[in-house]
Amino acid sequence: MAQQIKADREYTLVEQITQVADILVKVRERELLPQNLSATAASILFLVDAMGEGVTPARITRMLLREPHSISGILMRMEKQGLVKRTKDMDRKNYIRITLTAKGEKALEKAMRLEGTTHVLSKLTAAQQKELKATLTALKEAGVKELRLSRKALPWP
Repeated sequence: MAQQIKADREYTLVEQITQVADILVKVRERELLPQNLSATAASILFLVDAMGEGVTPARITRMLLREPHSISGILMRMEKQGLVKRTKDMDRKNYIRITLTAKGEKALEKAMRLEGTTHVLSKLTAAQQKELKATLTALKEAGVKELRLSRKALPWP
């Protein structure tokens, strides 16, 4: 019985974390809708900008923990929208490099100014935000270890 109660508590906790993550993504998606951007596309713009020139789709895939075909499809749509440019690496012919266009830089600037998620997170005190960050970092590190992923692959602490 005690084992079942523990399992139920853990299941409930995982479900709450999933619901909060889903809610934050939906808030973000709603904000980005006028720009015709998904939350993942906005994350890609942020990563490409943060990592500098020539990030590869494979690196984006690892950092966002997505499937290669998903990132490839999003990058193709983003290129059609004029947000990113995909170019072959002249030194390593089998590599594609992703760079932001001027339009992509403007879209990133607008996406970074949106405040829906900031408004939701502002319901926590500074101390609660700090504690949440520490808790999420601990969970992420445990998950990375469980999945045997490289900690370097993930973009933030």
